[in-house]
Amino acid sequence: MRYGPEHKARTRGKILEAAARLFRRDGYQASGVDKVMAEAGLTPGGFYAHFGSKQALLAESLTQAGAEMGARRVALVDGLAGRQWIEAFIDDYLSDQHRDHLEQSCPLAALISEVARADRPVKETFEGMVQEVVRAFEVHATDDGAGTSEERALAAVALCVGGLGLSRSVQDPALSSRILDACRNQARIILSPGRRRRKQS
Repeated sequence: MRYGPEHKARTRGKILEAAARLFRRDGYQASGVDKVMAEAGLTPGGFYAHFGSKQALLAESLTQAGAEMGARRVALVDGLAGRQWIEAFIDDYLSDQHRDHLEQSCPLAALISEVARADRPVKETFEGMVQEVVRAFEVHATDDGAGTSEERALAAVALCVGGLGLSRSVQDPALSSRILDACRNQARIILSPGRRRRKQS
């Protein structure tokens, strides 16, 4: 049976959504093509009609996951700017909820170690996502001479991504929460140096 282009596009979309969930939840290396296709409710044989390789799927699934996170961010910070935008973003990113829901989380933190071993197209996609967050931080960060906006934005992104990943990697729940608290406080200070540190409840 021959399917039209709309059916093929829908099927491709299902594979991308499944891969974006699965790679974040279980990891790229632990998620083979068969597992991705099963997650999408499809048979493995159809994979290569849509993607040339699993690495190609990883690159596009990063874009898919990034779009999901972008939509969430727009809803979260709608109408906010400057310090309010910064604090809303950081509080959400370095939260217990974000830490605990891998399959819906930021792919930067979920897949950072696996992207480090991936091919160039995957790294280029990942790099573009990093730069997007850096630019957003630059727009909203204060400018009081405490280092360039780009330097502070890069440091804050590293704190957010690294802090979230580290909080997921320790066994002690109390330590995990302290990591998130510390990174939230320091990221705020980096981006809004005039802001007094405030303890999270």
